[in-house]
Amino acid sequence: MIANEDFQHILRVLNTNVDGKQKIMIALTSIKDIGRRFANIVCKKADVDMNKRAGELSAA
Repeated sequence: MIANEDFQHILRVLNTNVDGKQKIMIALTSIKDIGRRFANIVCKKADVDMNKRAGELSAA
C-alpha cells in the first residue's frame, strides 16, 4: 500500500479512533453499535467505493 500525502492513518469519528489502513466498511465497525451489515448499507447509500481505505476519504 502506497500512502499519498493526504492519507490519514488515524481518523476521529464519533469519539472513536478509526484505523485509516482498514477498508472503509471494516473501519466503520470499530465505532460502537455499528456492525458490518449497517456499515455496508451506509457505504452503499453514501456511494462510497468499498475498495477504498478509510484514510483515503476526504472530510467533505
